[in-house]
Amino acid sequence: VEFWREVVARVAAEAPDTLLLAEAFWMMEGYFVRTLGMHRVYNSAFMNMLAREANGDYQQLMRNVLEFDPQILQRFVNFMNNPDEETAIAQFGDGDKAYGVATLMATLPGLPMFGHGQVEGLHEKYGMEYRRAKIDERPNEAMIMRHRAEVAPLLARRRSFAGTDRFRLFEVVADHGLLPDVFAYANGEPGGAMNLVLYHNRYAEAHGRIERTVPYAAAGSLQQQPVGESLGLHGGPDRFVRYRDLITGLEHLARADDWLRHGIPVRLGAYQRRIWLDVVELRDVDGRWERLWRHLDGRGVERLEDALVELELEPLHQAFAALVRERVEP
Repeated sequence: VEFWREVVARVAAEAPDTLLLAEAFWMMEGYFVRTLGMHRVYNSAFMNMLAREANGDYQQLMRNVLEFDPQILQRFVNFMNNPDEETAIAQFGDGDKAYGVATLMATLPGLPMFGHGQVEGLHEKYGMEYRRAKIDERPNEAMIMRHRAEVAPLLARRRSFAGTDRFRLFEVVADHGLLPDVFAYANGEPGGAMNLVLYHNRYAEAHGRIERTVPYAAAGSLQQQPVGESLGLHGGPDRFVRYRDLITGLEHLARADDWLRHGIPVRLGAYQRRIWLDVVELRDVDGRWERLWRHLDGRGVERLEDALVELELEPLHQAFAALVRERVEP
């Protein structure tokens, strides 16, 4: 008789508000939640595989879970260090890779767990038996500020990322096949806007395209969706997509039919990210959004509505500028 299975059953009956979090290793995470019924389980594969950039292996792990039962993903506790492992800065450094993997941790289904010294960039390996730090370190203020700017806003949106009902993991394809080093997925709250996350976990360039999801279990069978359908797009000559890039803070406009017919192009440098928040489809009832789309030609702006007003007032501005030139020129 499995001891922990009996414990889980007793706790469910006698202390139903108790959260059971298991520590697993060597790919035993699925066993602890599927067979034993633990509510959460440490996902050591996240740290180990992403640190050594075994990206294809971790993509396959997620694909296996999605094909069996996507809800298992939301029971994983993802982390980049713990008292038994090397520090986060020793494994991931203090550059773009550290914040790229932290972005995955903050936006994948499940529970993100930040380890001691991760945000502050501390180098000393923390031990639970320590009464005090052995090394006189000071927090790295630059790392703290970058976490506040790039990771904390994602944690504030955990309701959009924690669940699996709308989570979709995408295949990123190039001319030579799949690009396993690029993680691409979308998620959102029920009835809310979708959010798209892209991250390239390799010191290299990646050029490809998102066309469809990986297979996932739904309604008793395996399904795949085109990327446009996953994002809730309907398409048509009068439909456009708006979204905000978290890294730049700029809003963008794209034609919905381009994403539906051709997928979403992906161009990422070494350890580069794209985080597109609040992806929604707009209906262009009077042609204004198309004029703005042509005018921007892929450029981002602080606020699309302000750019639209500025574009509509452009003829007036030009006329006024011409009048001023006539008055001042001899």
